[in-house]
Amino acid sequence: MKPAVLTLALALTLAVVPGASASHAPTSAAASAAFGRLLHQRYGDVHGFWTCPIAGDVIGARTSCLAEVRAGQTWHQTSALAGLRSGHVVISQIVDTAWVRHWWPYSRHFILRSHEPLVPGVISVNSPAYDWGFLAQCAGSGSGHPYRCDAYDGNGTGLFRFFLFTCSGSRDLVTCTNRLGDSMRYRPHPG
Repeated sequence: MKPAVLTLALALTLAVVPGASASHAPTSAAASAAFGRLLHQRYGDVHGFWTCPIAGDVIGARTSCLAEVRAGQTWHQTSALAGLRSGHVVISQIVDTAWVRHWWPYSRHFILRSHEPLVPGVISVNSPAYDWGFLAQCAGSGSGHPYRCDAYDGNGTGLFRFFLFTCSGSRDLVTCTNRLGDSMRYRPHPG
């Protein structure tokens, strides 16, 4: 059975938490708490990690939030913006990717999907939620002992649990995994 992969964009969802003025982004703690409540409201009993790090992207008076949670067998990577309205945290612009974790067959699909056609080889991944082609570029540049690859093209401060992967392997097979269990197996020279 193939996993269901859904991308949903919702216009606006409110989560009420006391905050500061509307001219500033909410604190990381207030935004993360509101985002966590929203995740529980949407998906029920979830397990995983979510955050709205102020050190990350701040767009106007809103900060970016990111989550990767599991509800039953379904994983969700959810992003949103947290802002303030009338002293309350407002979560908006929610985008969700959902999947059932399993290993996809080796192919170039996830490399090409991320617009990285010059990355040689094939990959197998256990999640469709990342820019695996971008990570494969880094993974192909190291070998042997464990090394780190950042799979985020920008300021990833506060998001490294998602985007910092530990990679190891040989010149024929490199495996990269983040702290949430998302993994890529990369074969630069498919044989």
